[in-house]
Amino acid sequence: MNRIMILGLGPIATEPSVKFHGGGNRAWHFTKPLLEAGFEVTLICMRITDSTQPDQPDEIERRDGELTILSVDEIRCFARDDYLRERIARFQPDALVGACDYPSARACTVAGDLPVWADIHGYPMGEAQAKAYHYQDSGYVHHFWNIHRAVLRRGDRFSVTSERQRTATIGELGAMGRLNQYTFGEELVTQIPIAWDPDTPFVPRQRRKEDPLIVFFCGGYNLWCDEETLFLALEKAMEQDSRIRFLSTGGAIEGHDEKTYPRFAARVEQSRFRDRFDLRGWVSKAEVEQCLRQAHLGINVDLPCYETLIGARNRITEFMARGVPILTTLGTEISQILFYKGMVLTVPMKKPEALAREIILAANHPEKLEKMAALARQLFETQYTYRATTQELLAWCRNPVHSGDFGRRINLDYRDFPLPAAVSPDSLRTWFRQWFLREKP
Repeated sequence: MNRIMILGLGPIATEPSVKFHGGGNRAWHFTKPLLEAGFEVTLICMRITDSTQPDQPDEIERRDGELTILSVDEIRCFARDDYLRERIARFQPDALVGACDYPSARACTVAGDLPVWADIHGYPMGEAQAKAYHYQDSGYVHHFWNIHRAVLRRGDRFSVTSERQRTATIGELGAMGRLNQYTFGEELVTQIPIAWDPDTPFVPRQRRKEDPLIVFFCGGYNLWCDEETLFLALEKAMEQDSRIRFLSTGGAIEGHDEKTYPRFAARVEQSRFRDRFDLRGWVSKAEVEQCLRQAHLGINVDLPCYETLIGARNRITEFMARGVPILTTLGTEISQILFYKGMVLTVPMKKPEALAREIILAANHPEKLEKMAALARQLFETQYTYRATTQELLAWCRNPVHSGDFGRRINLDYRDFPLPAAVSPDSLRTWFRQWFLREKP
């Protein structure tokens, strides 16, 4: 039986928590299929501080058959090399798996000679750019790159959330010197799209045309959430149609984005339709579950930025799994996939008038929404479950191997390297003149 240690972010789906986030879903996304396939797994999850109760022990250990879950404090456990190495020595895994960029960086730091599968959940440098913009501080770019570089430098196999991110990551690996003679022909980067538990219950919407339309937003109001367009569209739709209601769970992301949600909440507070907005904030998973059952239309509104272009959206996949019809801006890869398949309502980014029209359209055509939601659920069952998306991860974990350049990385930091013997300076000059200066031979 292979032993796999996973480093991730908590809380995961099986833990009691007020805040279940994308990182926790990713950790459980990787863990559950491994358990079902017969692996012995130790999962070490760094606790997100505002997701848990204060004054918890540094380490909380739970065992369930072949699974050991360690919920640990970031500073006193997860960020300490000696703690992680001691846990590695105790468990003796065959490989390490990082679920999300920071846990992958920690896995890469303490792995020693163990093979590392490094997951990059979302696009870190796009996120860095968005945070630098909102907070007007380029220091965030340096911070994100220091973490991301550690992953790119040491990982043996990588996973990402979108095909666009796969392309971007291959480019980053090239810039790091990882596309070399030793890795030629290797499949370094695998797409593992955002997925949800295959046992997630499908709840068909039942709404008559004359009933209120509950527009639902869940999760963090992150750096790439266009809260201005969302509010303006909702208010315009409410102005034209008295059936429109807005329900929201989630809010600001402590220590990461504490600006976007307060701006949205302040707009709502001043709105003449304040009584039609229901902002619940961060609530229990049971209450989120109840809201999902009430929702008639799940909404996602993105800013135009590189994180949107290359990243993914947990809420869209959850809406698919739950049977909630979807209205989204046409920015992320998953939104475009669903659009081409006719499974969502879409609008361009930064177009509140168009978004308002689609909300009203949704209110008037419940039967259309039901059909789209059913089709999206079918796609989820075949392509976006934990099991469907992790087959390459499982195959690698059965036979974890290093990349071809393990122990012989090359450094692409600028130096005045001599040219290979087969390429002379004269031949390069000739090539340059012919191709760039259009000189005839």
